[in-house]
Amino acid sequence: MKASLAIIAGTLFLAASATAQPMYSQGNRPVMLIAAGEVDACSLGEIAETGPDESVMVFPGDSTDLDYVATLHGGSKVWICETSEESGMTGIVYSDDPEKDCGVSSPVEEDRPYLGPCDWGWIKSDLIAVTAG
Repeated sequence: MKASLAIIAGTLFLAASATAQPMYSQGNRPVMLIAAGEVDACSLGEIAETGPDESVMVFPGDSTDLDYVATLHGGSKVWICETSEESGMTGIVYSDDPEKDCGVSSPVEEDRPYLGPCDWGWIKSDLIAVTAG
């Protein structure tokens, strides 16, 4: 019985791992929450308006050479957490549920990768605007 439970738990873990956002390999890079004293880890932002049938691609690292992992429509609210001037990309945190607390609207004590509970990724910096500090 114990062996069966261990096999089931291991299978569930592997299934969950297979559907999680990929990290730390093949150019993937997590969005970092940066410690900046009393400043919140991320700022509220909004995806720039796009055409009626257009969307903005979200990448798993700060490069458009990667396969995109999601798309967001213009006007979508996101949290702006990190910017890479070298790549021209911005690390964001987002959720389909606008009421969900992503845990990024407070200061952090030390730099750390964002691991959830919301989704995260990278978009071109010129496709986003800060709406609140």
